[in-house]
Amino acid sequence: MRFLLYASILFAILPIVFMRPFFGLCIYYIVSLLQPKLLCWRGDFQDAMLVGVPLVVGAIAFGIRRVTHKPQLDTRGRVVGIREQFTRSPLFEPSWQILVMGLMVAYIAVTRLMVPYPTAYTSYEFRALVKVLLVVALLTGLAADLRRYRILYIVVALATAFWAIKGGLKIILLGPHQVYGQTYDNNLFALVSVMALPMVFYFALSLKHARWRTILLVCAALMCLGIIGSRSRAGFVAFAVLLLCMAWSSRYRLRAFLAVSMVAAVALTLAGSEIKERVVSIMEFRQDKSARSRFFTWDVAQTLLVDSPLIGVGFNNFELAKDRLVGGRKAAHNIFLQNAAELGILGHPLWLLVIIGTMVSMYRLMRHSRSLPPEMRWVYYWSRGLLLGLLAYCIHGTFHNEEYLELMYVLVGLAAALKVTVRRELQARRLYQLAKENSKPVAAAATPRKQRKPRKSTRKRPAYTPVRKLREEFMPVGAG
Repeated sequence: MRFLLYASILFAILPIVFMRPFFGLCIYYIVSLLQPKLLCWRGDFQDAMLVGVPLVVGAIAFGIRRVTHKPQLDTRGRVVGIREQFTRSPLFEPSWQILVMGLMVAYIAVTRLMVPYPTAYTSYEFRALVKVLLVVALLTGLAADLRRYRILYIVVALATAFWAIKGGLKIILLGPHQVYGQTYDNNLFALVSVMALPMVFYFALSLKHARWRTILLVCAALMCLGIIGSRSRAGFVAFAVLLLCMAWSSRYRLRAFLAVSMVAAVALTLAGSEIKERVVSIMEFRQDKSARSRFFTWDVAQTLLVDSPLIGVGFNNFELAKDRLVGGRKAAHNIFLQNAAELGILGHPLWLLVIIGTMVSMYRLMRHSRSLPPEMRWVYYWSRGLLLGLLAYCIHGTFHNEEYLELMYVLVGLAAALKVTVRRELQARRLYQLAKENSKPVAAAATPRKQRKPRKSTRKRPAYTPVRKLREEFMPVGAG
C-alpha cells in the first residue's frame, strides 16, 4: 500500500517534472539522496531514473528560464529603472569545475580501454558517474539565481539529513542503539550525515525568522545524535573535527564551545558506552584488527600505483587488481590512495582538483563575503556550509572508500552555482542603486533676478522739520 501511494505520486508529478525542470531537479535530489523507496521496502525501484529522464529531456526541450534584471535608460543613457523579465539561459553555467569534471570523465573513458581489465565489470559504475555529473552540470544552470538556489540548497541538505534526524529521534525515544541509515551501511550513513550537518546548521543561521531557525537547529542537534549512534569511527573523527571548526569560527566562540560541550554531555548520556568504545578503539588502533587490515590495503594501493604509475589500474578496478596481486577483493578504505592507484598520476590530479579546488574557492568566497553588504550575510553562511561539508568528506574518506560519492559532486555543483548567484545578485544591486540615484528629483537652481536700479524721484521732498521727525519715530510698522 505504501509503495503504491509513493509510485502514484511519482507518476502524477512527472508532467510537472518535464515542463518545470527546476521542480524536477528538486524532486530528483529528494528521490536520489533521501531514497523514499526504502521507506516502502522496494530498494530495486528505479525512481531516480524515472525522474531523471524527463528532467533532462524537459530541460533540453523547454530550456532554462530565469528572471533577469534589465536596466531602463533615459535619453542621456542613465539607468532610471529596472525591469524584471524571464530570459532563456544556457543549460549549464561555464565554470572551471564543470570543465575539470568533463576532462576527468573523458580521461576515465579512454583509460578504461587501455587497462588489462574487462570494461563490463565497471560499465554500471561508469554510467552512474556520467549521470551524476550530467545532473550536476544542469544544477549550475537551473539554480543560478538567489531564490532557486536557496530552495535547492535546503532541499539537498534536508534530503540528506532525513535519516540522521530520524535516527536521532529514535535514540531519544527508544534509547541507545546503532543507527544504520537507508543502506544499512553505518560508515556511508555517517559520511553523508556529517557532510549535511554544516549545511543544515549554517542555513539555519542565515534565516531571519526565529521559528524556522530554531526548527533547523533542533534538526542539527538530532543529526549529531544520529551520527554518534552510527558507531562509525571514521564518522566520529570527522564529526569531532567538524564540531571544533564550527565552534572556532563562531562569532561567539565561548558560547559555541559551551554548546558543543552540552551536545557532548547529552550524547554521553544517551549513547553511554558507545562513545567510549569508539574513542578507545581509535586511540588503540594498532591493536584493532580492522585498522591493521586498512594499513595492509594502503600498502597494496601504493604497490599498484608503483606498478602502473601513469594511468593506474583503471576506473573502479582496484579490487580486481588487488585480487590478482595478493588475493581477496577489498577496497583500500582511503579515497586518496585508491583513486591514485586507479587513475594514476595523470588522472588523479583531476579528481583531486575538483575537491581541493572547490574548497579553496569556497574559502576565498567566504573571506570575500566580509566586504559585502550586511543583508548578504547568507554568502558567508552557505559557503562555509559547503566548505565544511567537503572537509568532512576528506577526513572521513581517509578511512573509507567513497571516491565517487554523489553528494560530493552535488556540493561541488552547488559551490559553482553559488559564485554565479553572488555575482548576479551584486550586479542587480548595482543596477538598483544606480536607478535609485538617477531617479531622484534634482532641485532646480534658483536663477537670481536682475535687480533694477532705484529710480530717482522727481518729487521734491518737504523740508525736514522736528514735527515730521517725531511722527516717523512713533508711527507703527507698515502704516501708511
